[in-house]
Amino acid sequence: MRHYLFILFLVFCGEACLAQSIDSIKYSNGFLFYHEYGKGETIVLLTGGPGNNCSQLADMAQKLSIRNHVILLEQRGTGLSLPTPLDSTTINLQTAVSDINFLLDHLSIKTAIICGHSWGATLAMCFASSYPKRVKSLILIAPGPFLMGTDLYQTVGINMMTRWGRSERKQMDTINQKRNNGTFTNEDFKLSKYLSRLTYVSDKEKIDSIMPKIDVPMNMQMLQLIYKDIDKSKLDLRKSLAAFKKPVFLIDGRQDMGSYVCYELKIAYPSFKLLWIQNSGHFPMYEQPELFYRTISEILHK
Repeated sequence: MRHYLFILFLVFCGEACLAQSIDSIKYSNGFLFYHEYGKGETIVLLTGGPGNNCSQLADMAQKLSIRNHVILLEQRGTGLSLPTPLDSTTINLQTAVSDINFLLDHLSIKTAIICGHSWGATLAMCFASSYPKRVKSLILIAPGPFLMGTDLYQTVGINMMTRWGRSERKQMDTINQKRNNGTFTNEDFKLSKYLSRLTYVSDKEKIDSIMPKIDVPMNMQMLQLIYKDIDKSKLDLRKSLAAFKKPVFLIDGRQDMGSYVCYELKIAYPSFKLLWIQNSGHFPMYEQPELFYRTISEILHK
């Protein structure tokens, strides 16, 4: 059943997302929810995490919908898209990929632009590898890796630490000690999230204004299930991406702690178009919105 009333949308989501409509698709383990905005070329928008609520990209979906038909997916295991049971049988990389295909089938869309941010970009690459005929082009924003492993996790951890000053490191050491000795509180959790998000931005003075947009609810169980499945399957998209011949665009902040992924993708696939956003970290749509939307608009409307 389609819900067009904005008030109903707020009741269902509890988020300040101004979607034109929210709908769902029934499957054996529950419902897959999605939000539709605008008209025109179809863009499927995939949020990061894994496990982040789709509201993290609601502002982006609304802006892109001025000239496009944007579908913002509540990925399985996030928001309202909670399967029963919520375990490894319903939450894994295969279901995450097949849900996008299921969504396009449901809406009778043959091909679409698949646009993902962070983990959503990794998911977009996985989908393009499995269903290349359904992808018109890929837009990968601050993409997550296309090759998972121990080295990746170490790199992310080290990159986060290098972006903390002495005081932040001391605070994080204290939090970790409290976590280990069982005295970890809700306030400690909030502070750890704040310190973590601090590493995502280029200009730390902007963190308080950006925080409400990026600090959205996250389903940690979904995150753990996806990463467990990725570790088990040893995710490696190098061969499958090489076979993908459609246009691929990379957009990232030059100061993003994960920008090395863009370099690795560009080296592996010289045909990928790499576009940098200066003075920006992991969320260029919020740190440098004017340049970001000019860049993505040029991609979409050449």
